[in-house]
Amino acid sequence: MTKARVRIATWTAPVILGLLAFAYAYIHGYFASDPEDVRVVALDPSDPDRDRLGAVKYGGGIDIPRMGQNIGGLSALRWDDDSGRLLALTDDARWVWITPVEEDRRLTGIASIEVGDLLGLDGELLTSKERGDSESLTRSAQGGWLVGFERDHRVWRYFDLTKPPLPTAIDPVALLGPLGDNSGLETLASVKDTVFGCAGQVDAQATATCFQMTGEEQAREFSLKATAATRETGALPTDADMSADGTLYALWRSYSPTAGNAAMVHVKSPEVESASELMVLRPPLNVDNFEGLAVREEEGRTFLYIVSDDNFSANQRTLLMKFEVMSANAITPS
Repeated sequence: MTKARVRIATWTAPVILGLLAFAYAYIHGYFASDPEDVRVVALDPSDPDRDRLGAVKYGGGIDIPRMGQNIGGLSALRWDDDSGRLLALTDDARWVWITPVEEDRRLTGIASIEVGDLLGLDGELLTSKERGDSESLTRSAQGGWLVGFERDHRVWRYFDLTKPPLPTAIDPVALLGPLGDNSGLETLASVKDTVFGCAGQVDAQATATCFQMTGEEQAREFSLKATAATRETGALPTDADMSADGTLYALWRSYSPTAGNAAMVHVKSPEVESASELMVLRPPLNVDNFEGLAVREEEGRTFLYIVSDDNFSANQRTLLMKFEVMSANAITPS
């Protein structure tokens, strides 16, 4: 009898773990269809020719499939001038280089995509959610990339994304206060030697707590306040990037069972204290769970790319959309 109990115990644990893994994979859509074809998406499905939205012009968009590499969970985005590519992070500790196809500056497809794993300080794979929830990304003035993680809240510097990082003195909890597991350092942005960061949570006044660090100076706190229209949706900041002149573009995202997803981009120039609403995406426009924003400047023109996090679910999409900022004068005041 005792031996039988031992035998049952030895195989029961692996079976349970296997069933749990299968359930997790099923919920997250790993067994969903894995098409290879990138699909072009309109800004407004009911009006495919529509290309204006507030102060921006639509520059094309695509629905990115799994592409045999389980592409999904994209939670940060940056444009890299040196390579002419977009760099994204997934929330399971992977980097994704995307080479876009554009015709007359309009996004129409992907030429290539490259995926790899972010490593830990000792070169180990970051396999657990606690250690591998990478959520924010920006250039480092010292070279390479700063990557922000939540749950185990920290910022690491990767001089080479294929190699182990170095720790940094940026302590998100010390700078921003208590952070939730799923609302940590969602936003990192930089210009020259100044780094900005914001938590993915807001207070009762819909204000996100953020920090600013310049060189070796002590970090100072500042606030990123939602506009009136954004406050009504209960949106949270999910990413931000900066143009060369210090203008901050911040992406906010909301979801409700009745209204679905909505996304807003706010803009704040260095000369003004409060941000203004640049554009709002909500149904019936094409919108999903947008969590990444990148600024691209070219020949005096400013372009924004936004990407959605599909949560590895068959019920969501990885949308990559491009917009051009047409006129600061058209920005809606907060």
